[in-house]
Amino acid sequence: MTRPLGVTLVAWFFMLWALFTVIPKAFLLVNPEAYSMALELNAALQSSALLPVPFWFQLVHAFAGVVVILVCGIFMLKGRLWALVVLLMWIVGVLGLTLAVSGLSVSLYMKVTVAVTVAILLLRPKSLVYFTHAHNG
Repeated sequence: MTRPLGVTLVAWFFMLWALFTVIPKAFLLVNPEAYSMALELNAALQSSALLPVPFWFQLVHAFAGVVVILVCGIFMLKGRLWALVVLLMWIVGVLGLTLAVSGLSVSLYMKVTVAVTVAILLLRPKSLVYFTHAHNG
């Protein structure tokens, strides 16, 4: 079965996103000034947060996200249903964490827009057939 274009686009988008976003995340770990600035920004965002989420947890979550979306992207290209499910669950978790950290913010609205677009592309009947038709061995 031919892979739908929407699946290809989403998988490559997330794989590239993972690779390009790991650089600034790693920069926070090696540059104390950048880390300090990120902490200050986080403190400012916490004023509108629904729940305070420790910055260290956000950073661990971000690095875990690089691995999750990279692996999901690779295996979505191979038609693995579990990769679709994990990616969609990860996206929901990211939306929840973003809401908790920054409340109703531009960041949340942008992530919701991406999430809806991804859901539309990955949950179309043609895409679901691709993920459920003999690709789960």
